[in-house]
Amino acid sequence: MPKEVVAVFKSISSVSNPGLIFERFAPDMSQANPREKSAWRAQALKIAQSVPDSAALKAVYARWQALTEACKAQTFTLKTDWRFIPGLGRKTALEIGFSFHRYGFPYLPASSVKGIARTWALFELAALLALGEGKLNDLDQTLSKEDKEFDKAFERFKPSPEAKELAKTIRLVFGTLDQAGGAIFFDAMPTSAFQLDMDIMNPHYAPYYQGKEPPGDWHNPNPVTFLAVPKDKEFAFAVAWRRGAPRADLLEQACTWLKNGLRDLGAGAKTSAGYGYFK
Repeated sequence: MPKEVVAVFKSISSVSNPGLIFERFAPDMSQANPREKSAWRAQALKIAQSVPDSAALKAVYARWQALTEACKAQTFTLKTDWRFIPGLGRKTALEIGFSFHRYGFPYLPASSVKGIARTWALFELAALLALGEGKLNDLDQTLSKEDKEFDKAFERFKPSPEAKELAKTIRLVFGTLDQAGGAIFFDAMPTSAFQLDMDIMNPHYAPYYQGKEPPGDWHNPNPVTFLAVPKDKEFAFAVAWRRGAPRADLLEQACTWLKNGLRDLGAGAKTSAGYGYFK
């Protein structure tokens, strides 16, 4: 960073936007020893845990509410059942990811919200068709086909009338390659400002995971710290129906799919370990 920016950074006693520290903190580590690198990383993570500017969040949330109201969206809130890690796979200067809104608080992007709802709907359809997990990707691609190709491709699954109706509903809600879906999903926003938790994963067998050696007790563990939203934190969700799109009555179905997905599939990273579920 430029010397002037470093000077400003060092002179600040408190941080109003932890996301900037997390995503832009990039000291020159070329001459640093491993201990210094570890200390700098720990410092940045500690700062990124800070409570964001509550006034900024309040203003952004008020704008979000005004937007969803203008779009006649259905809104609801859910709380994190345990810790929640949005964006862990993103690449940053600290080599771990986290989805910070540009004003410094955690959020779940609209694209992820839509993906959770669509995945739950896909699972419902797969259950009707009695498909195994190995067929889910094929079913997913079939649902996105253009109208002239879809009917023929879908018949391969030998669908019942109920499955055909559900597939049609999914295509109307989420869209296809030649038609936008009727449902519009919004970013999920926290309703209050809070401090993030520090968590840790500790892989013990790095050479084994790299395909170099069998796992053994002589391998050194490699602890990696990361940020997580604490339990019992409330997030607001919203779904609207696109103006002019057919079957506006399906908005309720889209919301139901989203709620079920958030409760039973989870959001973000490490859901198989219990992270990311809502209640």
